[in-house]
Amino acid sequence: MNSTWYDDTVYSEFKGKRELKNNCTCDVLIVGGGLAGLSLLYNLKKNNVDAVLIEEKQIGSGASGRNGGFCLSGWAQDYEVLMKCLSKEEVVKLEQIAATGVQWMKKKCMSKGYEHANLQPGVIKCFLSNNVEKVERDIFTQNQLFSQNEEFINKGKLNKYVCSDKYSCGVLRKDSFQFHPLNFMKALAQDCITLGASIFENCKFVNYQRNSGKIHASIVHNNRVFNMQSEKIVFATGGYGGKEINELKNYWLPIKTFIGVTKPMGDELQSVLKKPLGFSDNRRAGNYYRVLPGNRLSWGRGISAVANYSRSSLKKVISKEISYFFPELKNIEIDYVWSGNMAYASHYMPYVGATRIGHEDKNVFTIMGFGGHGMNTAPGAAMVLADFMLGKGNNYQVFNKFSRKWNGGLIGPYIAELKYKYLQMKDYFDFA
Repeated sequence: MNSTWYDDTVYSEFKGKRELKNNCTCDVLIVGGGLAGLSLLYNLKKNNVDAVLIEEKQIGSGASGRNGGFCLSGWAQDYEVLMKCLSKEEVVKLEQIAATGVQWMKKKCMSKGYEHANLQPGVIKCFLSNNVEKVERDIFTQNQLFSQNEEFINKGKLNKYVCSDKYSCGVLRKDSFQFHPLNFMKALAQDCITLGASIFENCKFVNYQRNSGKIHASIVHNNRVFNMQSEKIVFATGGYGGKEINELKNYWLPIKTFIGVTKPMGDELQSVLKKPLGFSDNRRAGNYYRVLPGNRLSWGRGISAVANYSRSSLKKVISKEISYFFPELKNIEIDYVWSGNMAYASHYMPYVGATRIGHEDKNVFTIMGFGGHGMNTAPGAAMVLADFMLGKGNNYQVFNKFSRKWNGGLIGPYIAELKYKYLQMKDYFDFA
């Protein structure tokens, strides 16, 4: 599952492709060319830090360039759970980081050079729930607590946006938007190059050693091994890092998500999706979907730690799910299907800061674990990590409240899969 609709519609002026020809030095080496790594690179270069980014494949080839294309406020972990783990002030700080990420992404999408990011405003979260009153109360509470302006939508009004008898109400997230993530990634990479950053694609990180307070990283490029010396190293590998990142590998699991894109449709699509918004639902691993240029429907579904669908079986599953919510689109043909690995921690929160909490002096940092959070949290976290590395603040420390938990080793994926199946079963009984 390599070819995506994004790959076939990419527009790139990214001209920063460089060949690594010699050993080199820098202040900060960033490993990973996804949104987290590029956002950190951008913020460091804006402050004249000599930062270099390496990517094993191409910019945006991981989950950052093949996701559902949603950017919305908040975190994957429910705020009620966060309120039990953190103080009110800490939860507000987290929400501010997430909101700052949304505004940063939106400003970028509306900037020169990002025209092909194709920003489309508005995302609605649809609820499969009979407890409509609780949904309305929760939205009021969150708006008060986090100074948000999300709008509760009853079923009658919801039908003006999306027509499905499965939904009881919705929440319009006005500050949220949809976009073309791969085009955004290419534009951001070019932005970094314009600032004077060095980006090297097709460079595989092998390992690193500390020597006299310096980081010495071994990099393979064009079948040659190079040494890159830096003051600091930051791992931003998302769900694609391996044993080369040492103890980090024990903190997270690579979880797959799946996306399909339909063939171009006619009026039947507008009959069920009446507004060009993004949509998602409140199940624990719910669907997220939107209309793409060319009158196609993009449909994201489910997560899995072990599943490996064939293209044909995934097309059938996605087509069946679409027809469940929208019988008018029964047996719709799927042109594209693909998957992407995202890094998940057991507490559903990212790891940002020193690889080992309290070891900032070792100069080894991580910014990863953004699976399920949307495309706002990585740049928000990158800003606070960059501030710390620039000596401008310690707001990143709120992430230290979430411990570096063991992922279960070899049996970790199977435990995660069982947990997911359990949540699926709860969804069935709660919303059937």
